[in-house]
Amino acid sequence: MEYIIDPKEIEKRSMEIISDLIGPLDNTVEEQAIIKRIIHTTGDPEYRHVIKIHPEAVANGLEALRQGSKIYTDVRMVLTGINKKKLAQLNSSVECGIDREDVIATALKTGETRAITAMKLFGEQLHDSVVAIGNAPTALFQLLKLVDEGIRPKLIVGTPVGFVGAKESKELLETYDIPYITVAGFKGGSAVAAAAVNALLLQL
Repeated sequence: MEYIIDPKEIEKRSMEIISDLIGPLDNTVEEQAIIKRIIHTTGDPEYRHVIKIHPEAVANGLEALRQGSKIYTDVRMVLTGINKKKLAQLNSSVECGIDREDVIATALKTGETRAITAMKLFGEQLHDSVVAIGNAPTALFQLLKLVDEGIRPKLIVGTPVGFVGAKESKELLETYDIPYITVAGFKGGSAVAAAAVNALLLQL
C-alpha cells in the first residue's frame, strides 16, 4: 500500500479533505483557519457545527500574541500542545499553575479544585493575556468571576470537555462581552484549546 510520507504534503492533503468534508463556510478566512485546525486535530468534521467564535476574537488574539502576551492554561495538556517554537519567536510563553506547590497546598485547604485555585492565584496576571481552558469547567467559571471583578483577558479560549459543568460554563462565557473561542455542548478538550491557539500562532 502506498501512502504519503512527507509531513507538509500530509498536512496539505488533510486540509484539502477537511475543506471537501465541511463545504463552504460563512466565516472569515482567519476564523476558517481555526475551525479547520480544530477539525484536523480532532478528526471530527462535526466540529464545524459547534465552534463559536466571537467577532473580535481573532483580532484580539493576534494583537495579544504579537505583543508577546503570555498564555495561561488550566492543565498541562493544553500547555504541552501549544507551539513553543512560534511562541519563542514572539517573545511569548505559556504557563500552567495546576502543579504549583502553592496551588496544591491552597486547594487542599479550601477543598476547591486546583484549576479554580490556579486561576485565583494568577489573578491580575490574566489581564490582557490569552487564557486557554481546555479541560476544567471550574477554571472557566472562576475566570469569569475574575472578569466580573475587572480582569479582562484579551481572548478566552474556553473549550472544557465533559458532562458536569462544561456545557454550562461555555454557555455562560457566551453571555460575556469579551472575545472568545468556544465549543457548544459537551465536546471540547485540551487538544481543541491548543489547536485554536496554534491556529492563531500560525497566522503570525
